[in-house]
Amino acid sequence: MERERQSIQSVIVDDDKTIGEILKDLVSREHISVEVFDDGYEAIEFIKKQPADVVITDLVMPRVGGLEVLRFAKRINPDSVVIIITGHATLESAIEAVREGAYDYLKKPFKLQEMEIAFNNAVEKVCLVRKNRELIQELKDAYDQLVDIQKRVNKYRDKYKSKQPKIARLNFFSSNLPSLEFLRKANAEQQNLLEGLENISRLKKDRLLTDKEFKALKAHMIKNLGSYTDNG
Repeated sequence: MERERQSIQSVIVDDDKTIGEILKDLVSREHISVEVFDDGYEAIEFIKKQPADVVITDLVMPRVGGLEVLRFAKRINPDSVVIIITGHATLESAIEAVREGAYDYLKKPFKLQEMEIAFNNAVEKVCLVRKNRELIQELKDAYDQLVDIQKRVNKYRDKYKSKQPKIARLNFFSSNLPSLEFLRKANAEQQNLLEGLENISRLKKDRLLTDKEFKALKAHMIKNLGSYTDNG
């Protein structure tokens, strides 16, 4: 039986109510729930109760700004994908947004097609993360089953060693097999590096980063991954 498709919880935050409603009409579809807020504080209160998968938030708002919404959404759900929109785009705010984990950064006024593409990419990323998590869980379940089989085989071998000599030669695991936790962490670090490179490449394409700044950030990310590998 095919597994029921999970819905995507989306949150749109913009102090301009008209923009919020336009974006809601743009991204609403089957399996995607959309909540619109014109106040960052109200959006955070909603996210406390219902973690968001995708967040579209204005950067500059009266009470609570977009960066604070971004930080809170990421704290509640580290896998949430956040798109920053702003009419006050600066290099500094773009870099800070990327450092805080923003997936995309769109300057107002933007074309609706640009937002649609950014949102579709965000949804695709959410689905890939969910699928990856499911595969890791399936791998863990299979690993645990093999461990249980190995224990039962060893117990049977010890009890009937003289009658079942072939069982003594069974070896399901190598002592050099990396632990599941190590594989999971290594995969997560690789994903974080790819996401970071994708984000700074987007900033360079939008001319918010110079070639020199792009190369410096790229080298820093790769160096951090190398440090993780050496320590692992």
